[in-house]
Amino acid sequence: MTNSFRATRPQAKTIESLALKKLTLDNLRTGHPIFLGEPSSIGVVRVELFWPAGTKQQSTPYQASLAVDLLLSGDESHSEYDVIRYLDHLGATHSTETNLLGSSLVFRCAKKHANDVANWVFKHVHAASYPVSEFENAVMIRRGSLERQQQTPKYWSSRIALESLYGKSHVLGAHGNLSDYQTIERGHLVEFKKQHLALNDIMLLVSGDYDQETVEHLEGLLNEFPSSGFKISFDPNDSNPSIEGQQENNQTPLIVNHPMENTSQTNLQMVSHVVPKDQNERHRLTLLNLVLGGYFGSRLMQILREERGLTYGIGSYFRPSFQNYTWTISGELNSTHIKESIECIEEVFQTLKQNKINDEELYKIKQYYAGQFRSGFDGPFATNSKVQHLIYRSLPNDYYNTILPSIWAVTAEEIMETANNYLHTTSFITVLSGDTTA
Repeated sequence: MTNSFRATRPQAKTIESLALKKLTLDNLRTGHPIFLGEPSSIGVVRVELFWPAGTKQQSTPYQASLAVDLLLSGDESHSEYDVIRYLDHLGATHSTETNLLGSSLVFRCAKKHANDVANWVFKHVHAASYPVSEFENAVMIRRGSLERQQQTPKYWSSRIALESLYGKSHVLGAHGNLSDYQTIERGHLVEFKKQHLALNDIMLLVSGDYDQETVEHLEGLLNEFPSSGFKISFDPNDSNPSIEGQQENNQTPLIVNHPMENTSQTNLQMVSHVVPKDQNERHRLTLLNLVLGGYFGSRLMQILREERGLTYGIGSYFRPSFQNYTWTISGELNSTHIKESIECIEEVFQTLKQNKINDEELYKIKQYYAGQFRSGFDGPFATNSKVQHLIYRSLPNDYYNTILPSIWAVTAEEIMETANNYLHTTSFITVLSGDTTA
């Protein structure tokens, strides 16, 4: 028996807008800001402790991430084993994250255990003393991980590209070294926690299967730690390169070689610092990036890989750099075709600058973006990161409702104009790492 529905291809739905609730913040009686996601009945609560401090505030490499990662590593009364065993007993999990401007500790647990888990986490975050044994173990593991990373061409090309673009002393270009793990001390973590990871400084993000009792309980835990104010430390000048990077007046593209032994391939990284004039230009750049290398059907993939066989894989992406962006083209090259590959990328640039994309491709990239954008809101925990994005970039709380209409309004002419404004090989720093002898 044949299922007739399988013989018919489902029709793609055009996603032209989203009707999202405004992502607004409330304040607890303690003064702490709190974001409450749409409640769900999944049985799991997610609570995030979010501090407005990250690697930008650290005084030595790895200080911030180690201080955050080891918040539940024990204190004067409990070992890390004690802390984690209790969370395991309640079926709770936790994770941490540190970026340029902020740090988070997240825990998830069954709704019935939410209060007990919150009690335990808040208690040990406040009391965290970074036991010597746990600190030394974390440093050893991280150092080993960095040693393995440094054996790969991609690590060095990515690192050198950002160092060359922003400068080694710039927060966006600074990288730690193996030797930094020998000089960092437990006291650095204690100091970072004292200055930046107090419970007085947090914002809470709550989602999943919570209720008013959950919120009131969290509020009660913070009575002892009234808010001292929550503010992202951002200076627009922080995102400006130092800079060898932007070279529009230079007629020769900057290419840096980093040869490595015992490797048969070459990793390519091309980076540029991008400063959109306004939000509409951000949207035009987003679509231009998709055409260039933002998905498998992009020009770079189709031409360099599918048509010419020059690469194992290549793509492009934007990474937010405070209010601006770092635009990156990244690929794995056949080392015998390095020169041809770079010339081919330049050809793609010229094609996008000289020819409008057709209606079919324009629709395809808009629909692709709309689908990716929509999927980013799926699930009961999805909006937490969206709220943080608004905070980091000082965007209005209805920002996400404006994106898709703006994306669909972009024309092929505007994408070509944007290509002419930004796609210059002299604006990119190119780094080749690995087998660069060919």
